[in-house]
Amino acid sequence: MTREIKRGDVWTLPDDRHVLVVSLSGLDEAYGAVLGLVLHPAGRYPDTAMSVTITDPILCTAVAVNLQPLRAVRFTEATHRGTVDAATMTRVDQSLRAVLDL
Repeated sequence: MTREIKRGDVWTLPDDRHVLVVSLSGLDEAYGAVLGLVLHPAGRYPDTAMSVTITDPILCTAVAVNLQPLRAVRFTEATHRGTVDAATMTRVDQSLRAVLDL
């Protein structure tokens, strides 16, 4: 892999799933894994306290209950799609807090 895995990045994994990295940047180097949200096609889920519509870098929906650990090695042949903006990441953080009761 030639690119660092950072919080807020959207990646397409080799199995064609899109994921949004929500863990702290650097965890991939420290622990060999990150936490990500599997992204769904836009319109599949409504925009609620548990889900966030993302328009850029790809049109999709992040659903906070779809949080999962991903080994960093899975990103070796993944495609970096871009980084979500700060306002969108704030909404994702809020949905994660609501689902996790934080």
